[in-house]
Amino acid sequence: MSLKVAIRADASVQMGSGHVMRCLTLADALYERGAEVAFISREHPGNLFSLIEASGHLLLRLPESTSAPDTRLAHAAWLGTTQTEDAQQTAAVLRQFGAPDWLIVDHYAIDAEWEATLRPLVGRIMVIDDLADRRHDCDLLLDQNLQDLTGKTRYDGLLPSTAVTLIGPKYALLRPEFKALRDAARIRSGAVKRVLVFFGGGDPGNETAKVLLALKSLAREELVVDVVVGSANSHYPQLLGLSEQLPACTLYRQVGNMAELMANADLAVGAGGGAMWERSCLGLPTIVVSVAANQQPGCEAMARQGAILYLGQSERVTTELVASALSVAVNAVGLIESIAQRSLEVADGLGTNRVVSHLLQARLALRPAEIGDCEPIYQWRNAESTRKYSQDAQAIDFERHRNWFSQVLLDPDRRVLIGEIDGEAVGVLRFDRDSERSVISVYLVPGHYGKGIGVHLIEAGCIWVENNWPGVQTVEAIIMANNLPSVSAFSKAGFRSKSYAYEKKIRN
Repeated sequence: MSLKVAIRADASVQMGSGHVMRCLTLADALYERGAEVAFISREHPGNLFSLIEASGHLLLRLPESTSAPDTRLAHAAWLGTTQTEDAQQTAAVLRQFGAPDWLIVDHYAIDAEWEATLRPLVGRIMVIDDLADRRHDCDLLLDQNLQDLTGKTRYDGLLPSTAVTLIGPKYALLRPEFKALRDAARIRSGAVKRVLVFFGGGDPGNETAKVLLALKSLAREELVVDVVVGSANSHYPQLLGLSEQLPACTLYRQVGNMAELMANADLAVGAGGGAMWERSCLGLPTIVVSVAANQQPGCEAMARQGAILYLGQSERVTTELVASALSVAVNAVGLIESIAQRSLEVADGLGTNRVVSHLLQARLALRPAEIGDCEPIYQWRNAESTRKYSQDAQAIDFERHRNWFSQVLLDPDRRVLIGEIDGEAVGVLRFDRDSERSVISVYLVPGHYGKGIGVHLIEAGCIWVENNWPGVQTVEAIIMANNLPSVSAFSKAGFRSKSYAYEKKIRN
């Protein structure tokens, strides 16, 4: 299932690296599912061009602009030019990539004006946002931040009525290593022996220095401290000097093993934003400082759930306040243990897969099998490539198949669904319901192997069960041990191994 996706996102000293980093996570997941991805990014100081190119995705560069930006939007200066010029330049470089099925926009300085200009050149538009401060012309909107009860209505009036919204950390764009380490993570006791300090790639306000000074004043020489800064951090010389004043402190610059550092830590001190969902996925209790206005609502919502220790906005946070919070954290074992448990409940590490599924589902449709599908299903099921991994590998007699198929169509506890892409059949799903449990079986139509369709078909089927069989709590798949492609597909679709079977909870 080949999909073309273009991503418009920037990084700079002013806006930081978070927008590009989360889009890289999404791009990598899309590539694994067979998509072709291109980044469209402007040449700002502090850009991440080298990182994008190292990831293997196509990079289409927009020039550093000298045009005066718009003033209509709060973050207009981040674009470096007017929306009109940016849209024209984006349209021009898109010709090098071709018409994408999806255009993903992750930029606070872009709104419906820009999106409407690009609309005729792309299949669909997805927006990643968390400000809800401007209108969008999009088909899908992702806001991965934790919100209060108004979270799902804060975009009312800002989106087309047909737009789908994905709201909350359930859809947080986390790299796969976070989910892997979550599954293997130790249960934290609340005792603090190792502290991780990270305030994003740039940290223009130098919150890291406040924390190092606070740790020095705490005089807890037994604490092991890991400090991470990005390559664009202009305060590195000062931070190196401060880190050398702590007896067991290591300063890292632009690491590639952040998930491992988080998993090994007992406590973190850091900003809100995307890193908050990474720490949550691993149940890492954190002292949080909001370093941007858009981080504040999510931080406050996390604090109300008891999932972080929140100190407030960075301009109001002093070294003394950080020191006081650290003193509480290293002495209040029960509090830190509770924060770790509450944090684990917020993000489960499967958000990227969920977002990818929505992007892919735009092309795949499921429909109930009809009597006219009897013979095609017979041919697909009897194909050698299908029988190779079936529990019954023998060829099936057509009369036997026709009798079985007729009975299935009349049975309310059994469903056969056909997956189609652009009207062409690509796979078959069968569900057998037993009270709160349903067993799934799936196979692809010959000629559609190796395109990433299997995972998408499974995910779409689970959504169908959730929407049509409300009493079903668990979907189970029974897979032969040698069927490694199916094991991989079901694992990627969020199923976990249970003895010889794989199962997925679709409702908590």
